[in-house]
Amino acid sequence: MATIDEPLSAEDLTDARSLLREAPYAYVASVEEQGPYVLPMNFAYAEDRAPRLAGTIYFHTGEGRKTAAWAADARVCVAVTGNVGFIQGDSPCRDGFAYRSLLVWGTIRPVEDTRDREAALRTIVEKYDPAAAGMPFGAKDFAQTLIYALDIEAASYKREP
Repeated sequence: MATIDEPLSAEDLTDARSLLREAPYAYVASVEEQGPYVLPMNFAYAEDRAPRLAGTIYFHTGEGRKTAAWAADARVCVAVTGNVGFIQGDSPCRDGFAYRSLLVWGTIRPVEDTRDREAALRTIVEKYDPAAAGMPFGAKDFAQTLIYALDIEAASYKREP
C-alpha cells in the first residue's frame, strides 16, 4: 500500500486509474462549519498519463449544502472502492474482505468557462450514458448544472488480497 507520502507502484498506478474510470460513484468528504460532511456522488475521470496518479475528477451538481461547504473550504478527500467482496475465513476473526480502495486529496473548484463546463459534462455523460454523448444539452438544464473539478494532488491506493 502506498501512502500519500510515497508514489504508487506501476501496478497500483494502472489499477488506480482503472478504478477511477470504472467505479460508478465516489464518496466525497468535505468540511463544513458543523464538521465533516460525506456524500456519494457520480463522477468522471479525465486521465493524465503522468508517471504518478494525476488528472481531473469532474462532478456535476446543483446548488446546495455541498456547494456551500466547498465555497467555505475547497479541500476535499474522495474515496473510491471497487471489487468489494466478503471472504469467509476458517473462524469469525479470520473473515475479511477483498477490495480495491483509492483515496484522492485535492482542492475542488467550480468550472465556470462555458466550453470547459460543456467538455467536463460530456466527460461525465460519456461515462454513464455513452449513447447520449453527442446529444446537445438543453440550454436551461445546462445553465442550472454546476460543474466542479478536482485536480488530483495526492493519492493512496490499496487492494486486498
